[in-house]
Amino acid sequence: METFWIIFVNLFVCVVSKCIIKQTHHGYKEALCMNQGLTSVPTYLPHDIRKLDLSYNNISNITGGEFSIYVNLQDLNMNRNVLEYLEPSAFHGLRLLRRLSMSKNNLQLATSYPLGVFKPLYNLLELDISRNMKDDSKNNISYKIPMNELVNIQELSIDLVAKPYFGKHFRDLKYLQKIRFEFCHVRYLHNYSFNDMPENITELHMSACYRFVFMETNVLGPFSNLKTLNLTNSNIHLTQGLKILYPLQNKNMDNILFRGITNNVAELDLGSVTLTTADMKYISTICVKTLDLSNNDIVSIKNQSLLSFKFPECFENMLLSGNRFAMNNFAINFFIFLGKMRNLKLFDYSYMPIEFNNPVYLNVYTKDNNQSLIEEREDGGDVRIIPVIMPPSHLEYLRITHIMGVNGIKKIILIKSRLRHFEISYMDTYIFPKISIVGNNHIQYLDISGINSVITIGKFPVLKHLRTLIMKESKMYDVLRTNKTILKWFPNIRTLDISYNFIWNIPSDGLGELRLLKHLNLSHNMLESVPDVLISFESVIELDLSYNLLTTLKRSIRNWIEKQYEKHGQFRLYLNKNSFICSCDTKDFILWISKNKAMLDQKGNYTCWMPVDKGRTNYTGNIVNAYQDYFVECDDKIWLEIGSSLLASIIFIIICATLCYNLRRRIIFWFYRTLRRMQEESVNVNFEYDVYVSYSDDGTQFVKELTDTVENCGLKICCEDRDFLAGEPIADERARSIHLSRHIIFLVTPSIVQNEWSRFEIERAKFEKLSKELQKIIVITKDISLDEIPVEFATIWNQVNLIVWPNEEEEIAVAWKKLLIWLF
Repeated sequence: METFWIIFVNLFVCVVSKCIIKQTHHGYKEALCMNQGLTSVPTYLPHDIRKLDLSYNNISNITGGEFSIYVNLQDLNMNRNVLEYLEPSAFHGLRLLRRLSMSKNNLQLATSYPLGVFKPLYNLLELDISRNMKDDSKNNISYKIPMNELVNIQELSIDLVAKPYFGKHFRDLKYLQKIRFEFCHVRYLHNYSFNDMPENITELHMSACYRFVFMETNVLGPFSNLKTLNLTNSNIHLTQGLKILYPLQNKNMDNILFRGITNNVAELDLGSVTLTTADMKYISTICVKTLDLSNNDIVSIKNQSLLSFKFPECFENMLLSGNRFAMNNFAINFFIFLGKMRNLKLFDYSYMPIEFNNPVYLNVYTKDNNQSLIEEREDGGDVRIIPVIMPPSHLEYLRITHIMGVNGIKKIILIKSRLRHFEISYMDTYIFPKISIVGNNHIQYLDISGINSVITIGKFPVLKHLRTLIMKESKMYDVLRTNKTILKWFPNIRTLDISYNFIWNIPSDGLGELRLLKHLNLSHNMLESVPDVLISFESVIELDLSYNLLTTLKRSIRNWIEKQYEKHGQFRLYLNKNSFICSCDTKDFILWISKNKAMLDQKGNYTCWMPVDKGRTNYTGNIVNAYQDYFVECDDKIWLEIGSSLLASIIFIIICATLCYNLRRRIIFWFYRTLRRMQEESVNVNFEYDVYVSYSDDGTQFVKELTDTVENCGLKICCEDRDFLAGEPIADERARSIHLSRHIIFLVTPSIVQNEWSRFEIERAKFEKLSKELQKIIVITKDISLDEIPVEFATIWNQVNLIVWPNEEEEIAVAWKKLLIWLF
């Protein structure tokens, strides 16, 4: 029963205080009491907690013994309170405490730390009391902190006032290795400013000194064992920073971090940097592992002074980005020197030689002194050809990006290389190097953005270990239409970014077989519909389609997304800034947005254009909430469309039936004629004309009528006056034309007896009939009696189809029908 009440009380206290009690994977308890409005240290937490976070509260004072019940506490965070004073027994009982942070309070260096306050903290290793001195006082301030009580302190973060006086008690910090100066108000550092610092300090960090700090040459004299000097983003100027390395010459160092220390100081005539041999006098003698000279407004290198280091083999990381010098004059020598850096792991030469907006710099130093490669974003001449470069085999991270007027490199040879991050992008060049790899390759990350993809095709061997490929702004829209194998060299990539490429379509085989692809970025393109090729990518769990021209997602793509979610248990989809339409045609897609299980950007609430609402825009979330109101007329519209379709179909059928009835003879004739021509083709019979007409001068008018009527039915007539070839013998033309005709019509009129060619045509028709080429002989008599017909017709009379042309209209119509039937 007693145990029950203890548990109940603890649960009640946790609910009232809103502190979160967590159990770490090591089995330790943590109490997270951030932003609870506390004015004193809570006493109702579990007594065995090892970490307590009281940041973002209103605690102004720590009275004696408030922490004494938490005897197991090892990590205490009191950042961002309103602390002004610590009582001498404030930390009584915290003998096991290892880390204490009281940053961003109101603790004064001269008045807030009484004697004995740190005495219980025998095992304290890290103390952070930085960002407390908000007053930029120009008076001398003594650091009246009982530092000698911190017998085991190893790391100290503290403010640097305008005129600091540390005191000899700092010399007792025999184990202090790292010191960080923040809220840097100092204006002038003398040679003696750090004389009271213990000589065992290996790391000195003085960052964010925004006012110019004048430093005497021997200011670092007391730090004889210094391994890391970090002046990042302090206003010191590079030329002065290089001079204060005087006491460190000929030493071994881990890090010299001078990024962003050059700012224009007009009163001292300190502007852009022209690096000279004199400037490099001290640093060139230091065996340094990491050198960061990024963002220092270096505009020129004199006498190749950048290559004057005596121990290039010591370099592991070199960063030169964000300056304004070009290597045109010494590029070849630089890459030769780069080869001498045989232990180099990281090289960064980017954002040159003009100032770029929002450059991305690399941090190679962390608090634990580990070498990391984490990116941090801060708030045209002629191309000289370099035949070949061979980076050091230990190089793991190579970044050359955003270069204007870069030297063109024809070939990069990697011999037994450990390179895993390769970034060569946004270069103003028409040459892309051929990459050759001797031995195993380890490249996992490749960024070739900003370079026309046409010149990168075929420049890589198969990179089987590549996991990430970035090809932004590389004009892939043109390559995708003509080249189907652009990604065949990277078969196992997991992440592909081809955004900003003006892609409006991707062919079915445009991206190859990316069976392991998980993350695909197609944002900032011109896609009007999602390419069907995506359905073949069975491993994708993240798809970015934002900033395109999509009006909807078709059902096949939606089904694929749902399938991917069911298969992998997750799917991220980005659709913001598209041209979605909320209408009856897309209502299923709008509803799908709210019901599908994939994780959507903008929480699935996108703008869409509404044609039914006078073209206004709305949000899909609003549309879904009032779904029936917006789409109530859609069902009526569907039935209206069905009715309209049926009516249109009936009208179409009636029109077709009417046309078929009126043109039934022509249709029948057409089928008969087509069938007959197929039969003729099967026996290799080819006729140029359907009918040859033999006539005399008084039959010319009838022949014209005959031609119009017969040819309107789709047949072709041969007439002497129209179709005979000029200049050819008339007899040959008559014989040839009869031979090329399927039928022959003899128009017998009174003047036929004077037509000397009639007998020739009769004999020729008789010959063609006997040779089984001519199919029908038709005789039409007009205005002549049968007795007056020439006797020559007697020889073919038994093969003639005779029509005596009538004079009455009804009989004439019957005669035309009879004639057409015979001709078809």
